[in-house]
Amino acid sequence: MSDPVPMNAPSLVGSRLRQWGDAPLLLLIATGMLLGSMLPMSRVARAEGWTPLAFAFWPALGSGLVLAFAGGRSVTGTPEARPVLLYSLIAGVLSVAVPNSITFIVMQFVGTSVTSLVYTLPPLFTYAFAWGLGIERYRPLRLAGIVVGLVGAAILVLGRGSAPGTGSSWWLALALCTPISIAAGNVYRKLRMPKGVPASLLAGGMLLGGALALLPLLVMNGGLQRPGMAGWSVILAQCFFTSLGYRVYFHFQKVADPVYFSQFGYVVSATGVLSGLLFFNEHLTLPMLLSMGVILAGIAMVNARTA
Repeated sequence: MSDPVPMNAPSLVGSRLRQWGDAPLLLLIATGMLLGSMLPMSRVARAEGWTPLAFAFWPALGSGLVLAFAGGRSVTGTPEARPVLLYSLIAGVLSVAVPNSITFIVMQFVGTSVTSLVYTLPPLFTYAFAWGLGIERYRPLRLAGIVVGLVGAAILVLGRGSAPGTGSSWWLALALCTPISIAAGNVYRKLRMPKGVPASLLAGGMLLGGALALLPLLVMNGGLQRPGMAGWSVILAQCFFTSLGYRVYFHFQKVADPVYFSQFGYVVSATGVLSGLLFFNEHLTLPMLLSMGVILAGIAMVNARTA
């Protein structure tokens, strides 16, 4: 005869699942992989006729509506509208509109793998901003790590631009606006995140704010075209990844400090590099490998624990 199941077994299982759901490392990996899907998917979307701005806009709009609806249903009180709307717009510009549009535009000229490497830089800029605002204390080793990481980025830009006639150094210089904007968004959200608002509603608001910021650019560039069913299926797939990714993203931000949180960019970068190698016939070059090594050294210095 089997032993009886303890009466509190369901609560123990639920408690263990909640612990896993709050584990920073698991949230780091899940956030990076889900949001990293946008890098290979943007290449597929381009092949189906979507412009970079359109691919930045439609998944943000669709995912934002889904998350805002889900978050609105779970609101217990009535949060003050103005702070939430202002937060959504600013966070949407910094964390969605600027980085996504730049990434998708630059990727056309330098490829998925190279573009992905800029996602290793947000932790360095995040620490610089957080230290400047007094969120992080002064740590000489971390500051040195920021300098080393920027040297790695410079190696990537200069090495990639050494190929004659490519002009890719200019595109990579533009790509550096992505980690700067992401870092500014990381710090802004931590400082200004409205209290008592569900993560889904905050995520949806940020995505809708990003979509609103992108809409005028999209209209001016004639980007409201209507690709066929295959094109819309790419958008729907990306909406799924984006909705789930940003739901995890906001929960992750609540349990992690800005510098630790920003490290999901490493997983985004790895996802993009691997997809470029596996699906788009891209190759790692010596400047890329050297840049990765130097950036990782900077990251190790930034995250080193000192007394």
